[in-house]
Amino acid sequence: MQNAYARKLITWLAVTCCLISLLPAPATAWSRKGHSIVARIATKHLSQKTQTAILDLLKSDPDDRGRCADKTSLEDKMACIAPWADDVRSDTQYGNTGPFHFVNIPIYVDKAERHYIESRDCKNGDCIVQAIAKYRGILADQSKSPAERAIALKFIVHFVGDLHQPLHTAKDHDRDAANKENNGKITDNGDQGGNLKLVTWLGQESSPYGCVNLHSVWDDGMISTKNKDDVTYADSLNGAIDAQNLSAIQKGTAIDWANEAFDLAIAHTYKLPKPTAGDAVCQVKVADNKKQCAKYDAQACKGTEVHHRYHLGQDYNDSNLPIVESQLKSAGLRLAKLLSDIFEP
Repeated sequence: MQNAYARKLITWLAVTCCLISLLPAPATAWSRKGHSIVARIATKHLSQKTQTAILDLLKSDPDDRGRCADKTSLEDKMACIAPWADDVRSDTQYGNTGPFHFVNIPIYVDKAERHYIESRDCKNGDCIVQAIAKYRGILADQSKSPAERAIALKFIVHFVGDLHQPLHTAKDHDRDAANKENNGKITDNGDQGGNLKLVTWLGQESSPYGCVNLHSVWDDGMISTKNKDDVTYADSLNGAIDAQNLSAIQKGTAIDWANEAFDLAIAHTYKLPKPTAGDAVCQVKVADNKKQCAKYDAQACKGTEVHHRYHLGQDYNDSNLPIVESQLKSAGLRLAKLLSDIFEP
């Protein structure tokens, strides 16, 4: 009897863990899997000379908190370092690099202004476009120490990936007009790249981190529906790349890539069904700094913002997963080109 109970308990725990692994993580950027996929695709398109140079440089990495040095192949090392910039985004040691992960281009301005404008979208250089230029310069500068260049490499690997997630380049107004961030100005934070657009995702209403939001669906939700590990997924996507189009995909600058992702946000990401007015929710703080997604109640939601939810189903996934996969491939190929230009000018 005890053995039977133990088997049932183990089965239940295994199923629960699998379900939790499919939940969108807190919105940051592509999920760790997404960043690893980009890095793996990039590595497959590097020459032996560039691979050797990167391997040598990573030996000087002063912050190997992921123990990436233990990986045996460059592809595994690159996949390992790819999420690192998310782990340190709030560290004072790295100058609070949170703003370097995105650029908020407003989708609601006049059509002629719907593109990256540095004076509007990247004041003081605090955006992903300028961050890529900054760390590219450090990586290419042979007078910099190997440790500095290794850190720059890790930021570049991550930021090129981030730049291709459409919601890392765009912002919309929060349609719940009473909320404080929706002041109607171009300079406001809007919906923070979909972080303030709360959704249900394939019937899922919440995650261990609170309400599911649009940003997390693009970071991880659609990638997780394929239920592939990052090695298998990267191999599959790389195998689908048309070699004849490779050079065309790799063309352009970080500004071009930002504008391209922004256009995708307008054409695809923000094409949402009407929010359900009667399905208002708020995020209630619970223990350990975590949040819980709560249906609207005047007392429970007191002091927190209330949002109406958008319901995203299989049709949204089927329409947009090809966009996600195309962006992962483009990010990998462009990262490879950027690194090749540095190590083999």
